[in-house]
Amino acid sequence: MLIEFSIENFRSIKEEVTFSLLASPDKSLEKNTFESEALNKGDRLLRTAAIYGANASGKSNMVMAFGTLREMVLNSMLNRPGDLLVHTPFKLDEGCLEKPTRFKVVFIHNNVQYVYGVAFTGERIVEEFLHYYPRGRKSLIFERKVGNGEQEAKFTKDRRVQKGILDRTLDNVLYLSSSAQQKYEKTMEVFRWFREELTVIQKADHPGLMDYTVELLGRSEEYKKLILKTLVAADLGIEDILVEYRELPFESFSSKLSGEQGWLSVRESRNKSELVDIKTVHRAGIGNVTGIENGNVNRIGSENENGNETVNEEWQEKGTEKVSSTVQFDFYEDESEGTKRIFYLIGPFIDALVNGKTLVLDELDLRMHPVLCEYLVKLFQDPSRNKKNAQLVFATHDVNLLDLNLFRRDQVWFTEKDPGTGSTELFSLTEFSPRRDKNIRKGYLAGRYGALPFIGAAEGLN
Repeated sequence: MLIEFSIENFRSIKEEVTFSLLASPDKSLEKNTFESEALNKGDRLLRTAAIYGANASGKSNMVMAFGTLREMVLNSMLNRPGDLLVHTPFKLDEGCLEKPTRFKVVFIHNNVQYVYGVAFTGERIVEEFLHYYPRGRKSLIFERKVGNGEQEAKFTKDRRVQKGILDRTLDNVLYLSSSAQQKYEKTMEVFRWFREELTVIQKADHPGLMDYTVELLGRSEEYKKLILKTLVAADLGIEDILVEYRELPFESFSSKLSGEQGWLSVRESRNKSELVDIKTVHRAGIGNVTGIENGNVNRIGSENENGNETVNEEWQEKGTEKVSSTVQFDFYEDESEGTKRIFYLIGPFIDALVNGKTLVLDELDLRMHPVLCEYLVKLFQDPSRNKKNAQLVFATHDVNLLDLNLFRRDQVWFTEKDPGTGSTELFSLTEFSPRRDKNIRKGYLAGRYGALPFIGAAEGLN
């Protein structure tokens, strides 16, 4: 469970900003919050939070920061001597170029609160620390700093073991990653949170997300039922999904390279000689029927433009005249971009809800109807569906969600560029204290809360 995340000197973010899922004392919409034994008495966490702002204001950079930290934790142990770290400091101030980027995340794992922080340049880790709160009391696991050109470390637990691990850790590798790889249990717990409980989707239309949903469909019948139930509720007309893996001849593979990117990405992530076929099953009307005899339907097989039959044998008589059928659509060719988008997202959403994960997502509203966006948000906000206290953090432009009947004031965040420095500022709607009966959508579009684009006159276009 995520409590808060701080970012400094990363892309458009110059000064430290802190995003928090710790609920304010506001008593409205308490179902949008939940308790945890690891929090102080009376504290609660938010189930969801939305980040609004103009284009290029830093919303995506917030999500990217989550992804960058997660990627570093999971993969920095693969670095070799001399490998550079991905250091993208604030570029509009020359003084920031050589300064480290800093991240700090506060979270809960197995009912224990942790605080992990790191600072790094392109060449090395300059600071790293991990605290935790067993039985509610703060305790240091490790602290690592570079002072006077030399690495300094402090351990209060398992000093000899941790000192040996640090001696084997390169300057460009996180101690958290290195120690977890060497099976030091206290850091393995934190590593597991990043790997298993934090999901970050930076490009929400990335076709690789299809693999996520396809894998869940094949994992168990229970997952498939949950995915189908959600798709049916979304009113897409889909009643079933069929996935088939089949061999693809080399000449066919090469001829498809310029085709559907989603299709190609699944094949590339698996064996290149294997094609993943996805069919969506829809309920049709009467179809090409020649007559009904003794309850059996005589039909004329229908073909698509490729000459493939699309209507299967599952005909049903309703009364004495009306019949319906199921029709198989080719997912890549026949489904809309919006349907594909929902299919991409439904896997990560269901996975988060079932397993109590924190899902951080950019552009929730991309290619989706506002009603569907609201439906996906409500999946997380409904305690009867979100029994594991999963969390959803998303960037969006969908102002239809700006409703105090849907969100608490502490669930709405804004990013805005400082006109003087060009750096991203982050602030919450709570800073404006709108009344609970206020139309915050209207207020936002009127510029009352900032975070709107300034549209100037386009000279020469008149």
